[in-house]
Amino acid sequence: MTIGAFILEPQNDVEKYFYIPVATESFFKEFWIPAIESLGLQWTDLFVVGVEVEEEDVSTIVEELMQIKRWAEINLVDKEAREKMLERIQGIQEKLPQAFQRKDAVVFIG
Repeated sequence: MTIGAFILEPQNDVEKYFYIPVATESFFKEFWIPAIESLGLQWTDLFVVGVEVEEEDVSTIVEELMQIKRWAEINLVDKEAREKMLERIQGIQEKLPQAFQRKDAVVFIG
């Protein structure tokens, strides 16, 4: 299974094709979960089971992603996994705010 972000109830083609890859479920459990648990994060912990995100939640999620990024830079010894994780975090940070062209949009991450 793959964890990703998409817009629920898309209203146009841009929303219909909006998708942000996060990680495979196994990669998430192996590399993301240790960071999330170590840092005591709440939003990103829900990615594995799925969570609905509204525009007001984005800044908190981006802050958690920054914490995971810093943790990975220090603690992930597997260079390939670290680079993959950092690349995905960067993509989420850049693209997630773009999902909210419509104020009532809801993004599902899971």
